[in-house]
Parts: sequence; structure tokens; C-alpha cells
Amino acid sequence: MMSQESPEPTIDDGEDALGADIAEFVKLESKGPWVLAHLVARRVTPGEGDGVGFEQESTKCFGRNTFRRISAREFARRAGTSAKRVLAFLDAWNRLAEEGVVDHAADLHPDKEVELPDTSKYPFYGKNGYYRSWEATNLSPKRREAVEEEAEKSGTRPPAVAYILSHPKAVKTALLADETTRTAARQALEEFDARQAAADAEDRAAAAQVASERQREYDDVIRAERDAYAAQAREAGEGSQDDASMDVFNAMAEIRMAASRALALLSKQQINFTTDRAEAIAELCDGAEAAIAAVRDMATGAALDDAALAAFMDENGKFL
Repeated sequence: MMSQESPEPTIDDGEDALGADIAEFVKLESKGPWVLAHLVARRVTPGEGDGVGFEQESTKCFGRNTFRRISAREFARRAGTSAKRVLAFLDAWNRLAEEGVVDHAADLHPDKEVELPDTSKYPFYGKNGYYRSWEATNLSPKRREAVEEEAEKSGTRPPAVAYILSHPKAVKTALLADETTRTAARQALEEFDARQAAADAEDRAAAAQVASERQREYDDVIRAERDAYAAQAREAGEGSQDDASMDVFNAMAEIRMAASRALALLSKQQINFTTDRAEAIAELCDGAEAAIAAVRDMATGAALDDAALAAFMDENGKFL
């Protein structure tokens, strides 16, 4: 008979090895996502352009050691993920750095010991997490900002809103398939229309107030000009003819110089006048033209008769 070989003895790797694996699991469970963020933070080039270019690479020197950083896009290509997701990890790390918990990404290097934060105290995911999953989507910064603002108003988590915006076909399917979703959509559209109407009303009220203020300013200017004209007329009636003649000459010279200054300004600058301001300037020009024509007629001997002069002064005195 052949002797049977005794079975190989079973070797237990021991409680210590089991405990070590469990401890490693607990460590990764509590710090796992921060491990990923740390790796991104110390290898991705932060700063200009958010490090999204393919060719962007830099070499840092610490003591006698150097290490390389690469762009988020190149990191993503090598890791088999998206550049936006890599940047979202980088942003999460830097948000924590702003609170003084860890060093900023720009100050990290592989030889530097870093105590990674515990997710129980510094959550990576979730409502109060430092990682914003919607930043890893293809939403523009403007749309992301709108998502954050509206989500805060409604108490909705931004990732849920961002997911919906990133999947318009899913929104359409949900609307076609579910009455509850259609009801929510109708309510949202009604609220949107109400907000727009309120905003339009505020804009109209603001525009009316501005127009009213401009009209008051214009009326004050006209009133001041009338008072000044009346004072000048009284003064002219009390002076000699020689003084009046020189005053007329000086007044017309000032008009000529003022018009020249206006033309110089218009030729040197592209001025976009408001409608009200353009209309007011046109009225001033019309009044000035009529006044200048009347002065020319009176100075050259083709004086208006008393009735015509009185009618002219009544019609155009406000422009003088």
C-alpha cells in the first residue's frame, strides 16, 4: 500500500494582519477622497488658465529635489477621467486650504508630509462637502452660478439640478412620462413668469423715476436760464448803447466759441447720447438758431417789429 501524504498545515496570517487590513479600510473610508484630491493638488499645475492646456508643464525645485506638475487635461488623459473632474478635486482641496486645514496646492510637493483630513469632520461629498460634483459637468460658469443661487433658494442640492441640466433628454422623457413632473414644470414656469413680470415692473418704475428726475433737472435749467435772461434784459435796458453793442458782440462770440467746443467734443469722442439728452440738445440747437437769426436781423437793420419781437421772445426765450 502507498502511504498517503499528510495535508499541508493551514497557516493563519494572524490577528495583526487582519487588524492591519481593517485599519487600512477605515483609513481609506475616512480619508479616501481626500487622498485623491491630495494627489491632484500636488501634481496638477494650478494658476493661469486653471491648468487645462495639454502642453502646460512645470518643474518645481525643493532643496536638491525636483518634481513635475502637469495640466489637468494631461492628468485626466493619463488617469482615464475628465479634466473638469480633476479640476473639481483641485478646487475641493483649495477650499479646505482656504480654511487653514491643509496647505494650498501651490505649496505641495511629493516629499512633504501631509496629514489628510477626516471626512467625518471635513466631508468631501454631500451637502456641506468641499467637492462640488456639478463643477465636473460641462455647465458654463454662468450656468453653475445660477444653479447654486437657485438651489440655495429652494433648498435643493445643486448636484441634482446640475444633473438635470446636463441631461435635457431625460427632462423631456420625465415630462412626457410623469404627471407629477409636468405639474412641477408648470409651477416652475408660472413662478418664472411671475418673477419676470415683477422684474419688468421694477425696471419700468426705475425708468420712470429716472425720466422724472431728468425732467425736473431740465425744468430747473430752463427756469434758471429764464431768470438769467430776464436779469440780462433789465441790465441791458439800464446801460448805454455802446455798452449794449459790446455786450451783444461778446455774447455772440461766446455762442460761436461754445458751438466750436461742442463740435470739437463730438469730433474727438464717440458719444452715445440717450434719447432724452439728444432731444434736449436738438431743442437747444433749434432755439439757438432762431435766436441767432433774430439777432442777425436786428443787428443788420432788418429788425422785427414790436409784435413779431414779442412773439419771438415768448416762443424762444426759454432757450436763451
